[in-house]
Amino acid sequence: MKANAVGVCALLTIGLISCGRDKGRQSGAAGGARTCVADSIGQLQLLSSVPKCASDRIACDLKCRLRDAASCLGLAYAAEESSPPEEVRGLYRQACLAGAANACTNYAASLWAGQVSEEQLACVRRTFEKACAVGEQFACGMVARVVLESGGNADVGEWRRYLQGKCDEVGGFSCRVLAKHLEAGTLGKFDAQAIPGLLKRACDGGDIYACGTHATAAETFK
Repeated sequence: MKANAVGVCALLTIGLISCGRDKGRQSGAAGGARTCVADSIGQLQLLSSVPKCASDRIACDLKCRLRDAASCLGLAYAAEESSPPEEVRGLYRQACLAGAANACTNYAASLWAGQVSEEQLACVRRTFEKACAVGEQFACGMVARVVLESGGNADVGEWRRYLQGKCDEVGGFSCRVLAKHLEAGTLGKFDAQAIPGLLKRACDGGDIYACGTHATAAETFK
C-alpha cells in the first residue's frame, strides 16, 4: 500500500497495529462462533479510493448490499466515529468478504487486540496472510507480530528472514516490525545503526507512524 492509500488513513488499523495486545486467551471471544473469515474470502483487492459514507450512508449501504467492497469499507470507516466496536468489526468483516484487503486487515487486527482462543488466533493469522498475499503492507507485518507476540516458540531465523523479505518486497509496516523485534533482541544480533534506516523505509512505504524522529522503534508502537 502506498503512502496515499486509503488504508493508511484508517484509524482502527493503525491504532491497533501500532499498540500491543492482551495476550490472554478466552474461548468464546468475538468471532468464535463463526467460520473463519479466511475460509470465505474470495479475490481480494487493495482499495485506493473509498467513498465518504458518513455523508451518504444510505447510498453506501445499498451498494454494500450488492457487495461493492469500497462502499462496505466506507461504511466501516464512517462507523468508527460513533458506533460500538462490535458493529465496526462486523462492518469490516462484511467489507473483507466483499473483497477489500484493507478491511480484512482491520477485522483481524480488531480480534487480535483482544482475548482470543488458540483457534481464533490461527484464524487471525490466516486472515492477515490472505490480505498480505495481495500486498496489504500492514497485514504482512501483522503475520509476524501474531507469531512473535502471542506466546509460543517461534523460529527466530525463519521470522527474521520473513520480515526482511516483506520489508524488501512490500515495504512499509514490515520494516517497522523488523526494527521493533531486532531492537528487542527477539530476532538475534543486529546493528543498532540499522534501526533508523528501517524506520525510514517503513515511512517511505506508507507507514506514517514510522515517520519523523524516534529514539527507538519501540516508541512507535505506543
